[in-house]
Amino acid sequence: MRLYTATITSNNEIRAGVHLIEMHVPALASAAQPGQYCMVRCCHPLASDPLLRRPFFVHSVRSAQGLCTLLVHVQGRGTSWLGGQREGGTLDILGPLGHGWEVRPTVRNLLLVSESSMISSITLLAQSAIEQELAVTLVAHFASAAEVYPPALLPPEVEYHIITADGSLGEQGALREVLGDYLAWADAACCSVSRETAVVLYSTFERMRGRNFAQALVLRPLVCASGVCLSCSFETHSGVKVICRDGPVFDLREVARSVTI
Repeated sequence: MRLYTATITSNNEIRAGVHLIEMHVPALASAAQPGQYCMVRCCHPLASDPLLRRPFFVHSVRSAQGLCTLLVHVQGRGTSWLGGQREGGTLDILGPLGHGWEVRPTVRNLLLVSESSMISSITLLAQSAIEQELAVTLVAHFASAAEVYPPALLPPEVEYHIITADGSLGEQGALREVLGDYLAWADAACCSVSRETAVVLYSTFERMRGRNFAQALVLRPLVCASGVCLSCSFETHSGVKVICRDGPVFDLREVARSVTI
């Protein structure tokens, strides 16, 4: 973990309230691993409001150019400030942080599963897997076509299966109804979904593929990013875990069987 000053090279609003911010920060671009996050100070250098940093997953990297991107959903004061920053501005960033996705060396076919805005935690994994010549399928569920993650932001080699709740784009339905078609093909699965969905997927994955097949992301407000405040702790069958330090990626079994989350 290090503190960086990143220079913004572009800020594109890819749809209303969603910005893709590209930054030049070579050390972070080289160090960041899929599923790790960084904490961004979202105010003017001479200001202190908002006081707390905001967490963002490293969305993509171009290590040779020293570039990485953040996907920013404008939802409050901090993200509103960040979404308004322009090319040439600087950002104060702490990272990379946390324990990210792990892909076993024997994996050749990788299944990625996502819901709505949680997709930003697995886009770097998709990029990394393609660079390692893995076959990658991303199955993503959204409320409607207006929320769909742009296919152009994914490597072209990724098979992208879109599901919408209202059927306005792609297939209409739920994740569980579609995933069965991919379970026999996949060697491993990485799921960026809600806890409720993780519980549903766990029963299916455990029955059809057994243990250690899938990992899942746990999201909760991250305050200190060091495990000191314990505000993001949750209990699993193997003991108490701190999301900001031990996660945010865990074995799906730990997530689905947690007592509280």
